[in-house]
Amino acid sequence: MTIVSINRARPPVDHRCQVIRVTPLSESTFEVELRATDLVLRYRAGQHLQLELDVHGDGQRHSLSYSIANSFDPAAPKRLQLFIQNDSTFARQVLARLRKLSAKASDLTVKLPMGRAFLQTDLELPHLLVAAGSGISKIKCLTEEILRQTCDPKVSIYWSNRNPNEFYLLDQFENWASRHSNLVFTPILESTNSNWSGRAGYLYEVIRQDSADLSDTRAYLCGSPRMVYGTIDRLQALGLQERHCYSDVLEYAPRDQTRTITASGSISSAAC
Repeated sequence: MTIVSINRARPPVDHRCQVIRVTPLSESTFEVELRATDLVLRYRAGQHLQLELDVHGDGQRHSLSYSIANSFDPAAPKRLQLFIQNDSTFARQVLARLRKLSAKASDLTVKLPMGRAFLQTDLELPHLLVAAGSGISKIKCLTEEILRQTCDPKVSIYWSNRNPNEFYLLDQFENWASRHSNLVFTPILESTNSNWSGRAGYLYEVIRQDSADLSDTRAYLCGSPRMVYGTIDRLQALGLQERHCYSDVLEYAPRDQTRTITASGSISSAAC
């Protein structure tokens, strides 16, 4: 049995970090690279962090949660990678502030590790990694860590987006799939599109087309509460068990609270 970590999270610690660069991955998504200037970072693949950022330069700090997109690398123990979508006025202000900090080589405070949905399962069992939209950052981190292990688990990765130009990591995942026979990567468009020749439909529909028995599968899901719970529920007919599923949604939006989530985002899913 190969289990990558015990089911216990480290307490979060504040770090001072510099913004090394902010670069576009697509029209709507940017990669932010941070480097700790104090202690070596300690976190597990699948966890997220909290930025303490003076977004408007008025002295008022905002606490912003983002998934860590890179697994811990002993060769670069102070590096952090984030993917931030430029999908709102506030997000644009966040990115503008991070660019200013990069240009001035100024520090900001980062708290980590956060979250309990880190990689903690028996890698001799099949794994299902599911992402919608920007949730791919967490799935990328998990994939990197799994591929570093000595075993070769069956890993099935599904990533859904609304538009073809949102698949900014296709080359990375397709390269992993070509080099590792145990890994299968399937990008999915939510609906058919003349500019898309790949598969289309709901995540659970495509997974069900590919799977016969998920009773031994361990699943990691990142997306909205509706996506996460809907996918779990729809795949139960194939044997998937919720106790074998891991997601930040299960922590910040348990089922008895999902009805309180409003369209305005009263419960944030930024960590995904």
